[in-house]
Amino acid sequence: MAISRPIYAPCLFVAALSVSAARASASESSPLGESSAGDDGPVVTEVKVRQKAVEALVASSGSGTKMSEAEIKRAAPTSTAEMLRRAPGITVRSEDGMGLRLNLGVRGLSPTRSRLVLVQEDGVPVVVSPYGEPEMYYTTPVERVQRLDVLKGPEVLLTGPQTVGGVVNLYAWAAPFKREAALELDYGQRDYGKVLARFGDSTEDGDVRFVVQAMHKEGSGFRAMPFHVNDAMGKLAFPTWKNGTAVLKAVAYEEGSSTTYTGLTEPLYRSNPRLDTVAPGDSIKIQRYELSLQHEQRLGARSMLRTTLFAYTVNLKIGLQDFDRSRVPGAEYARVLGPEGLDGAALFMRSTYTLRHRDYYVLGIEPQLEHHLNTGSVAHKLLIGTRIMADIAVRQMQRTGDGTTPAMPLSDDTTSIMGVAAYASDRIALRDSLVLTPAFRVEHAEASKQTRRVLDQGVSQLASFSGTSANTGFMPGVSLVLGKPQLNAFGGVHSGYSPPRVSQSITPTGQDASLDAERSMNYELGAKWRPSKHVRVDATGFLTNFDNQLISNNTLSGTSAEFKNGGKTRHVGAEVTAQVRFGKALHLPLDVDLSGQYTRTRSTFVGGTYSGNFVPYAPENTSTVTLDGEHKAGFGAQISWSHVGPQYADEANTQDPDFSGRAGVVPAYDVVDVGARYKHAKSGVTLALYVKNALDQVYLSSRLPNGIFTSGYRQAFLSLKWSTN
Repeated sequence: MAISRPIYAPCLFVAALSVSAARASASESSPLGESSAGDDGPVVTEVKVRQKAVEALVASSGSGTKMSEAEIKRAAPTSTAEMLRRAPGITVRSEDGMGLRLNLGVRGLSPTRSRLVLVQEDGVPVVVSPYGEPEMYYTTPVERVQRLDVLKGPEVLLTGPQTVGGVVNLYAWAAPFKREAALELDYGQRDYGKVLARFGDSTEDGDVRFVVQAMHKEGSGFRAMPFHVNDAMGKLAFPTWKNGTAVLKAVAYEEGSSTTYTGLTEPLYRSNPRLDTVAPGDSIKIQRYELSLQHEQRLGARSMLRTTLFAYTVNLKIGLQDFDRSRVPGAEYARVLGPEGLDGAALFMRSTYTLRHRDYYVLGIEPQLEHHLNTGSVAHKLLIGTRIMADIAVRQMQRTGDGTTPAMPLSDDTTSIMGVAAYASDRIALRDSLVLTPAFRVEHAEASKQTRRVLDQGVSQLASFSGTSANTGFMPGVSLVLGKPQLNAFGGVHSGYSPPRVSQSITPTGQDASLDAERSMNYELGAKWRPSKHVRVDATGFLTNFDNQLISNNTLSGTSAEFKNGGKTRHVGAEVTAQVRFGKALHLPLDVDLSGQYTRTRSTFVGGTYSGNFVPYAPENTSTVTLDGEHKAGFGAQISWSHVGPQYADEANTQDPDFSGRAGVVPAYDVVDVGARYKHAKSGVTLALYVKNALDQVYLSSRLPNGIFTSGYRQAFLSLKWSTN
């Protein structure tokens, strides 16, 4: 009975929307009470003023973070992770040095593969499998991102799935209304090189617009781990029938990198923190193709229907060299790294490789209706929508030797998932300075798994198992804003829900592993102060209580699920951000912008074996400070400093490292990026020098999944850019 009350919420929203739509159809009035073109001017003006006041208040409140095109251009990031590191409440764990894999944690949640954060590009999920395997093996190249925002409050209920930690919205370059062109050439250390070209234009009336972009980058990488990326995107915007517009988008991405899951042991790390990869033959190859269509149709003066249709496929090939942590009698090894005789201190590298070949197919549609109405003096903005997704994954595991012999199949299975979500919100403007927004979301997924071959006790055998699993989550929430755009207080509470992956919830033998979903209650309370257009200060306190969080379960035998229920956790903390534009405020001949953020988070287990212990990879303190200056003559420079406090690598909060490198503290570290640029305004040419990790202090970034991984290597490069804007 505890969940029966929220079930009524969507019914109430749907009923309200039906009544309001009927009234709007009869009255032909416009949003928030705006009269149609034939009505008298003073009423129209009055309503428009109020609408703008409410929109300005809502836009200036909440714990979200927005990053503009100008901010991204000035930073010249080499990855999306580099920009997200500057957002409050965000922890980014480095894996490959060039940001090809995004490991993003929010407010103390696990950053591994960003699996508790929904990352979207133009409204389309970026993860390889939104319901079945919500992990970031693929990341949108930052060169494709024009702007981005991060959402963490109740507004995350308007999208899904997997929004327990929040939502990151990436916006690819939009089709321009006038001709624009850009060309970029970069060259730097470790054979780093990049070539990018972008062109966009429109018809004279601006009705039809397009943009195309192509990019290639490569390098020998850190720790002798070379990589290359090819990326292409095209957008076409055009009118449909009356009061309708559409954007057709196509994306093609291809990557090859020497990414490994095998890290250094503690003796290897201590002997040489800059040691090259221990598995140079390991690799990840990714191909991703996407096609999407977004359509907006105005339905009278008060309503707007937005529809997104998308389809994408991902081909993922992972090759990992097999190894043992102790010598197995009779086994042959290609090489042995590290001292023998100490438990786990050496890596016994075999001559065989395990190949993981996976194909993902995702198809989805999301219609969303926005409607404005008034009930007396109270203005409403209703949003109601649904998202339907088909999510299919084909996973195969094989073992091969020197590459000339046929691969031996180890396991083979297919999962098929149908996910359906419905959501609604009502933004209620009780007055210009007080806005209340109740919201609700329901997520339901039904999955089936067909196993054709299974690895059991190290032996591969044919199989014919099938299993099913179903999960449903109800997520109510409400937010409140009080004040003005210059100074306001806000608060919110919402329920979070993340269903277990199918690979977790259905065992190789087709049984339901009875894993609980990850459920949470999320609270936040904060304030925003804008004393002038050149100064802003934000502060937010937050609390997240998990009813259940999944923890790892040993699967070497191939007879059990990958995860098991771990129990309750609590994440409590505060975020503070500030920005001062000294140049504008003091009327200087140059822009001088200083910004910074600090986050304090305490993430602990509640009850059970690890009660009171810190959650792994949840640093208590993170901070970033950025200083950017630019003279009107075209000269500019930026320096950014980030600090991440110490973290534990396991639930037991092991202090001293073990010989394998998998347990122990992850020490605190600092990252400093600097850059200098000059833009010749008349020609549009910019010459810049950027140095990432300028301190060149190599640090231990992770002990996952199999030993120590390092980062912090200095990377300098020259950039030559030309653009028409």
